[in-house]
Amino acid sequence: MQWKAFCRLSAVGFLSATLTSCAHDRVVEVSEMTTPAPIPTALRGQATILRLSFPSSDQQIEPGQFEQGEICYLTVGAFRIDCAVDGSALNLGPNDSNDLLTDNPMTGLEPAHDDKAAAQAMKLYGILFLVGGSLDRLPGALADYIQDPGQHLTEALALTELLLTQKQVEFTGFARGGNFTVSVELTDAGRDKLTDALDEIGEPAKGAQVVGFRSLRKN
Repeated sequence: MQWKAFCRLSAVGFLSATLTSCAHDRVVEVSEMTTPAPIPTALRGQATILRLSFPSSDQQIEPGQFEQGEICYLTVGAFRIDCAVDGSALNLGPNDSNDLLTDNPMTGLEPAHDDKAAAQAMKLYGILFLVGGSLDRLPGALADYIQDPGQHLTEALALTELLLTQKQVEFTGFARGGNFTVSVELTDAGRDKLTDALDEIGEPAKGAQVVGFRSLRKN
């Protein structure tokens, strides 16, 4: 319970720091927040299970600088997910960007009445939904790319195999408020999206674990 509470408080501070740097938003200092509502750090979507972690030490934002409208980005190996105010995209290589979220429904919404705590809570959850929703769309986006590939099919297959052969894949996140990590685990639905896409193009999956999952699906 103490660790869960620490993670929730860390999330509040981290996301608050992220939000204060958005040029188009009113600056909301962390000190404005009263006792924070619990911020979930483990999320279950249709295709993935996500677990967020925020370091307790001083955070360093590397590499690169953020431009206006950029919220954060996540990397695993050579792959990158860019998250902006109005959505997110998976980048498999130069000039090969693929939409994940084309809209964040929380963008532009605010409480009808002047309520600082409610406004802060809405912004915090907006960031959480952006990151969580983007990663939950990842298996579907990869499956679509595999079936209708661009110039980086090899890279898409490599990321697909990584998700299929490892129980959890850790993404490193970089945000205005500092660094964070998200471990991504496929649900059965997410795994089926990817294995069906591989079956569609006749691409054998690597690793005994994937073979085992395919055998189970055929029985």
